[in-house]
Amino acid sequence: MGDNMLMADIGLVANALTALNVDPDLVAEVTEMLLDNSDDLKSHIVTDVAPGWFGGSSNAHRIGVNTKMAHQAVEEEFQKLADSLRGYSEAINLWANEVRDVDGTSNAEMVQRQTALEQVNTTLDHARDESGDNNMGDGSYTEPTTSGSGA
Repeated sequence: MGDNMLMADIGLVANALTALNVDPDLVAEVTEMLLDNSDDLKSHIVTDVAPGWFGGSSNAHRIGVNTKMAHQAVEEEFQKLADSLRGYSEAINLWANEVRDVDGTSNAEMVQRQTALEQVNTTLDHARDESGDNNMGDGSYTEPTTSGSGA
């Protein structure tokens, strides 16, 4: 892995931790740890081994070929791991954005419902006040008339 790729990976980890609302001091600590350890890895570059390094016999040649195949397999697996970590980081960032969007939408809906409820309460209060108005009628009572006289 080159330096730029490694820095990009460290940036993805830092972004993912930030998206998860991890304490900024902890994010800085993890980033520093990754940077320190990546510096240590620079001096441990695995060099390719030519099949002839193990001698001229057919067994030595086979050991060399197997070693080269093992190096290639390890390199491919590390690349898959790095790609998976990038995908994981992108998924975390996408999830964090969706959570923020849902929170914002939910908050807006709650405000809207609260406003509607306040309007209903105001309407009910107004209707109650109107029905209890002291100016209704003149205060006199009239006995209802009975219809028809029964004898």
